[in-house]
This record gives sequence, structure tokens and C-alpha cells, in this order.
Amino acid sequence: MSYFEQTKSGESRWWSWMAVTWLAFVGWVIFQTLLLFPFPIIANFTDPPLFDKLMNAFASGAASETSTALSSISILAGLGTTAAALIAAFSNGRTQKIGAYLTVAGILICIVTSVLSSRGTDSSAVMEVVTEIMGASPLAFALFLLTFPAGLACLYIGYKLVHRRGLLSLHTAVSKFRWVRVLQGFLLTWLVLGVFAFLANKFGIIDIEFVFKGGKFWVYAAVSLLLIPLQSATEEIVFRGYFNQGLTHLLKSKWVAFAITSFAFMALHLSNPEALDGAASGTLPIVMSGYFFFGFAMCLIVWIDDGLETAIGIHAGNNCFAAIIMNYENSVLPTPSVFLTGTDPVKDSISTVMVLAALVFIVWIWRKPTKRPAL
Repeated sequence: MSYFEQTKSGESRWWSWMAVTWLAFVGWVIFQTLLLFPFPIIANFTDPPLFDKLMNAFASGAASETSTALSSISILAGLGTTAAALIAAFSNGRTQKIGAYLTVAGILICIVTSVLSSRGTDSSAVMEVVTEIMGASPLAFALFLLTFPAGLACLYIGYKLVHRRGLLSLHTAVSKFRWVRVLQGFLLTWLVLGVFAFLANKFGIIDIEFVFKGGKFWVYAAVSLLLIPLQSATEEIVFRGYFNQGLTHLLKSKWVAFAITSFAFMALHLSNPEALDGAASGTLPIVMSGYFFFGFAMCLIVWIDDGLETAIGIHAGNNCFAAIIMNYENSVLPTPSVFLTGTDPVKDSISTVMVLAALVFIVWIWRKPTKRPAL
């Protein structure tokens, strides 16, 4: 049974995917709130002016009375949706069907009220200060990264209890998780990115500045190597794993599933600093295209590999390379690195496609002896 056919066992009706997705999202929001709650304290302890800047950002982004009312409706709808999802997940027959439809209705209400409540408010200032706090404190950076695996735990619980399948089926189609392929993907990505960076600098396509200073670099490097793989693995398990399996099962088309999850992955990063810069400069579609192509390339890697292992390694390798080896100004990973480079939306998009094409081609050749499932 191929990776995308794992859903043939256990519970795979449409309502189960809706219920588990919602319950995982709620769990992620709760854990994110708890883990990011100390940020003002960390800012005040690390750099008091940052605390004042954060408070001013919160004040400037304060919502109107209408937005506050809509937010309250969204919260109440969220609580109701959570109750409906639990009913759908742990009941049978008519009650289960009612819970499923109420879950869908509740999700739609939450989306609409959340969008309406955010109109006229600007959260970019808050996100900018949060990024600065992470750049000033390795502890804040670590807490931010931990929000991802904490939320993943909620997905695991739903996957096990609602879908009634073993967790291994969410990660791979073989009998055990292939850790060596994670390492292979990580090292391959560092090699390809290193070669591309060297050649691009050699031919004057990009400028690279040596900025290594030691000190906090080692702390951030340790945090990055320990926790960024968890963050990257979470995104792969959720998007290239859970959502791809669900949409492939429901829509009967891997290509459509790959496109939808890649767009969703792209949307997840719309609050990143480079996305906000792109929106301000009018280059947002070009900037965000890199995330879509990355997501789609990882979908192909999962299909080639018949599991998430290599894709997790590539994703972790990409993020760790940016955080440790070669970062850029105003990055979502505000870490001290060995080298620093500038950004150019067009050049970055082209280089992203070239790197991804190289990775997919190498993995394709590398895994050639493996019998691949039909696409």
C-alpha cells in the first residue's frame, strides 16, 4: 500500500478530516498562546526598550468596538465548533452527522468573523517586534519554534483516536520510519544550497558578506539544530502528510491535492517579514511563489520516496542553512549567521526554482531502484 493509500484503513469519511483538523488547530492556538505568553517578560528582561516597543505596537493595533464584538463572536463560534467536532469524532449515527455539519458551519462562521474583525487593524507592527525579541533572546526563539511540535501533538491525538490508524501510516508507507533518509535529505540540501550560493556569488548574481562573530551565534546555532527540524517536520507532517492524504482520499487526485496543499502552505507564510515587504513593494506574488514551488516540490519528493522522511530532511536542511550558514536581513529567522546576503524577489524566485529542481532531480535518480506508486 503506497503512502497516499494509507487512508484505506481506519476512519476516513470527510467529517473525520474536518473534525481532526479543527481540533488540531485549536490545540495549536492554545499551545501557541501559552508558549508566547512570556514574550513581554523576556523582552523586558533582555532589552527594556523592546518591551516598550511591543506595548506600543499592541496599542497601535488595538481593534475597534465592532472588531472586538466580531472577535467575541469568533471565539464563541470556536468553542461551539470544538464541541461539535468532539461530538462528530466520538459519536455515531444521526448524532455524528449533526456534529459534522455543525463543525463545518462553525468553521465557516469563525473564518468570516475573523476576517471581518481583522479589517482595519494592522498586526505587522506586533509581528515585527516579536521577530526582534526572538533576535535578542535565544529563549524567545526557542519558545517560538516549540509552538509547532506542541500543536502537532494535538494532530497526533486526533489521528489516533478519530481516524484509528497508527501514527507510522502518517509518516511513511514502509514498516519503520527511515531516519537515515532524513539525514540524507538534510545533508543533500546543505550541499546543493552551498554550491548554488558559491556559484551565484562567483558570477556576481548575489553578494555575500562574511558576518560571523561568534558569541550568541553558537547559542542560536544549537537552538536551530535542535528545534528547527521539529518545526520543519511539523509543517511536512501537516501539509505534505495529513492534508495530502486527506485530500487525495476525498478528491481522488494527487495533482489537485498537491496544488491545494501548496497554496495552503504558501498562505501560512503570508505574515512573514518578506511577505509584508513584498506586499508593500508590489512584489507579493513573486515573493510568495517561492513558497508554493517549495511546497509542490516537497509533494513530489514524498511521492518519489513514498514517505515524508526525505522531505522532512530537505525542509529542515533548508531552514537550518538559512538560520546558521547564510541568512538575509529582515528574515523570519532572526539568527546570527556565518554569511549575510541581500534579497531580490526575481532573482530569489529563479534561484528557488533551480535549487528545488536540482533537489527533486537528484532524489529521483537516487531513489530510482525503488518502485514508485502511480501518480
